[in-house]
Amino acid sequence: MEPDDLEANLSPSHAPAAMKPETIMACMVAVAVVIAGAFIVFYPQDTLLPTFSVSVDAAAGLDELDGAPAPANATFALTLHGVTRPRLLRTLGICNERGTVAVSYAGAVLAWGRVPQFCVPAQGREHVRMVALGGDVELSDELSSRLVSERLWRTAELDVDIMLDRQRYLSCRVKPDVDGPSPCKVFLLD
Repeated sequence: MEPDDLEANLSPSHAPAAMKPETIMACMVAVAVVIAGAFIVFYPQDTLLPTFSVSVDAAAGLDELDGAPAPANATFALTLHGVTRPRLLRTLGICNERGTVAVSYAGAVLAWGRVPQFCVPAQGREHVRMVALGGDVELSDELSSRLVSERLWRTAELDVDIMLDRQRYLSCRVKPDVDGPSPCKVFLLD
């Protein structure tokens, strides 16, 4: 740079060009689209699926147990509750064409049955009634006595395992002597 240029207030560099409002707006829209796309792609999908719970509406055949080894002919009337909660972007409902249910106590299967066809709509709920029937299940002295004792104190817990369309396994722990649904853990099988 020569001294004459400085004295004349001339700069050797060019003045910055002004940004057009259309360019700024286009950049802002592009950034918003990228952020929204990343949110959709990386948002946890399991939170978008329905949650399930099970309630025992009636249990028959367990009252005949007296702590002695005897066949148990238990029957359970169950209700599967499926709920899809509203989410920010999208929710997924599911439909089930076939399924099985098994009710067990301390690993001993007491009753089993089929789950009827049902659909839980997106942002909706469905209640499915099913029956699990037992057939002369032999319980040991210890197991029978423990079940009778726990039922007296209303602390007995049964495992309800439900397989839906060989794709979704629900594991629920219910108290047959306590009203209300119990939440299920959902496992997706691939």
